[in-house]
Amino acid sequence: AKDILGGRPAPHSSLAHFRCVVAHEVRLLAESPDMVFDALAHAVSRYMGTTRMTGQVREYRNAEGKIIAFAHEVRKGRVMRGQWFYADDEAARSYVWFHSVQDLVTRAIAADGVDVVDLGPSGDDSFSELKARYGFVSVDDWPAVADYTSSGFWHPEGTGAANELQGLVESFVNRR
Repeated sequence: AKDILGGRPAPHSSLAHFRCVVAHEVRLLAESPDMVFDALAHAVSRYMGTTRMTGQVREYRNAEGKIIAFAHEVRKGRVMRGQWFYADDEAARSYVWFHSVQDLVTRAIAADGVDVVDLGPSGDDSFSELKARYGFVSVDDWPAVADYTSSGFWHPEGTGAANELQGLVESFVNRR
């Protein structure tokens, strides 16, 4: 996993990751040629959002080293949440989503204080049905189930807001 740390470029700030998000969104949303630009705009928004959030990124590459998918995970309160982007059908044939979900759930079970895994919005009934086949429940009133309340996001030790504040204070002290 690659940590997303404040004050540094996100580890998935690359053309390869951007292409992955664009391919994912266009494949899912552009049901006709007229919808390509809307899907592209949605992809740009999703990419900007994922590179500005905290959390960790887990990359999936093929045998040639090409990024075929990545997962972005965030932990807040008692919840671990994942979102996924697939470059093409190669990722689907490689069962990347299943591996990633299994890995996320395994880590959530082992994590102190986590009791819910949020797989994100389904988007349509077919994805809700896929999740249900593997034991996940579709929930309309998500805040009633997932406790996202906490004083902040989880960060790996030595990173996050406290470390950023310390760095800022040190930079002011060193200016003298």
